[in-house]
Amino acid sequence: MIKLYDLVFEAKQPNRKPNYVKTLGDKTEEFEEKLALMSNEGNNLLIETVNRLKGGQIEEFKSLINKYSNVKDLKGVNTPLEKKIALIKPGNTGPGEVLFHLELEDSTMVGDTTHDLIVKGKIWEVKFVTGAGESKFGKELKSDTNIKLAKKGKASQFKFNQNLLKMVFFLDRVTEVLPKLEEDFQDISPRLLSALKAWEENFSSTFTPKQAILQGSHSEKFRNAMIKIITIIKSEIEINTDNEFTTVKFGGVNVNPTEKGIDPVSITKVDDDDDSVTLNFIKDSTIKVLEILNELPYARKGDFNMDMEEAVIESLKDMPNMIVWGLDGKILVMEKSQLEDNFEFSNVTQGDLVIKIKDEVWKNA
Repeated sequence: MIKLYDLVFEAKQPNRKPNYVKTLGDKTEEFEEKLALMSNEGNNLLIETVNRLKGGQIEEFKSLINKYSNVKDLKGVNTPLEKKIALIKPGNTGPGEVLFHLELEDSTMVGDTTHDLIVKGKIWEVKFVTGAGESKFGKELKSDTNIKLAKKGKASQFKFNQNLLKMVFFLDRVTEVLPKLEEDFQDISPRLLSALKAWEENFSSTFTPKQAILQGSHSEKFRNAMIKIITIIKSEIEINTDNEFTTVKFGGVNVNPTEKGIDPVSITKVDDDDDSVTLNFIKDSTIKVLEILNELPYARKGDFNMDMEEAVIESLKDMPNMIVWGLDGKILVMEKSQLEDNFEFSNVTQGDLVIKIKDEVWKNA
């Protein structure tokens, strides 16, 4: 009977024979079983890797096959050979999946699952991060334990994204008419006017706040810019108007049209004994703008962050058990029930929610 790995290898290189038949010795059958539970593309890449092994690497490779009986026994990627196998990425298979499949008993990479590994009947998602600090391969790594959730983390399904889209709607309505009302807003609050103009100005080399929302690029810099804009808008409205926006401060002067009988669309001179002040009184359209601005979400940083945290919790509900590994040699094996305690919000990029392993969790891994 021709073995599976013979068929795969001969189809690729018909004039050569696989050299691992002898070198893997008593591990040949176990290796064949592993190959049978992978995709054809995964078979090819793993076989090619094995055929390039020399000397002590062959014995090390044999020691990896079915090395662990339990997922919780997995260790980090600690040697150059482990790194080489971990970085095999056939098709839609992500980094680390081939190595952990090879190492774990009763593991399969095929079957009725949209996730990565089934080990002893339990589904595991494998995620790769660069890690943090100096790796075991002698290269200083940028600190990064971010994980992009892709299908499970589409920003459009979360409350924070709906609130951001409300901001686009509200602020676009305002900035369209702002040039006509600029004098009113300058009189009411120069700080408010500046905040409204900032909505259409770049906060980075790439995006205005509106563009960042529509592109789904919600970095910390973006969030800070939005918090600043909205905080100024909300606070200036509170300082300079009453709840009905019928009394508005112009340079510290309060005028109530119901008491003075002032037409809010006219320019009026108000006399009070011997003192007088001439005001360009607030237009009806300006009152409408203030009403719109007062509906904006996020008055404080905590409001913004609370919605982001809720999105993380919501997205993790659909995730299975998870294996996260990094090139700094660390690995986290997390049951589904542990995910919420180990992750926090990082950012949104291209419409996808990105979560981050909490610093203290990765540090202690």
